[in-house]
Amino acid sequence: MNDNNHNKSFKTKAPLIEIENFSPPEGGECFYHQTIHGVKLRIAIWNQSSNKGTILLQSGRTEFIEKYYEVILEFIQRGFCVALMDWRGQGLSGRVAKDIHIGHIKNFSDYDSDFENIIKEVYKDLCPRPWIAMGHSMGGCLVASTAAKNNDLFDAIILCAPMLSLQMPSFAKKSLSVIGLIAKIGFGEKALERPQWHEKKGWHQRPFEENNVTSDKARYERSEKLIRKDENLGIGGLSISWAYEALKRTKEMNSPGWIKNIRQPVLLLNATKDKLVNPKENLRICSQSDKVVIANIESEHEILMETDFIRQQAWEAIDKFIEENL
Repeated sequence: MNDNNHNKSFKTKAPLIEIENFSPPEGGECFYHQTIHGVKLRIAIWNQSSNKGTILLQSGRTEFIEKYYEVILEFIQRGFCVALMDWRGQGLSGRVAKDIHIGHIKNFSDYDSDFENIIKEVYKDLCPRPWIAMGHSMGGCLVASTAAKNNDLFDAIILCAPMLSLQMPSFAKKSLSVIGLIAKIGFGEKALERPQWHEKKGWHQRPFEENNVTSDKARYERSEKLIRKDENLGIGGLSISWAYEALKRTKEMNSPGWIKNIRQPVLLLNATKDKLVNPKENLRICSQSDKVVIANIESEHEILMETDFIRQQAWEAIDKFIEENL
């Protein structure tokens, strides 16, 4: 069986969840694709007939396709094809831990492999060039990693509050080898942070006042409503193994000059009020390359889920970057 027949045989229709006043943009296709490694990934693509190019949009940890309907529509209105997937272990993609509500990965190279496989097996045939890879948080980390290893894969890159660094006590970073040992001796799937899930009560919504990702209450509650509509969308706490892999990957990215491995134009949307990734470290890392344009946005972590005023600043930076680099 050749590769094309293999891919078609594993492509099956997948759902897109909607809630009142928040539906998927028209004209999209959503399907499951089983990779050659046996992982079922949910993928959605809109506006495949675009003659302007494609935004390969990669979400952050715990996120899912539905959360980005608003952003997808805004890119479609700008004439782009938009493609995104749920990472393995979250959204409606296949889970990889016994506790399906834990954010878990055995090795970040699994994410890398999934992304590169989807590019080769799906996006290559369905998504028109040029390609702008855009990643938020963990998605930004993985987009940057992929670009650093594959210099001719993307035409431009947008990193939105990317996980190039973490807001974490210094002792935790210094304990990398200890965390790694704990993960490798059989405790990798154990929760480092408990999920927002109760076996009998279901999904537990964290009050808006306690959230650390956005100052926009309506957009925050919209995401929570989507999870309550289909609780399979939700994951909460992270595993010991995920934490170890994240620390290991960001340590690599913090090595001097690492960012210079990315040869394409890059826009960094740097959330200056970020409490999850370290905006000062992101700024330091990206300032080492003359390929990176930096836009400091006075925002919490989820820039594109922020207030209209904050989002407008981000969109102005995005539009200018695309106009100048495509």
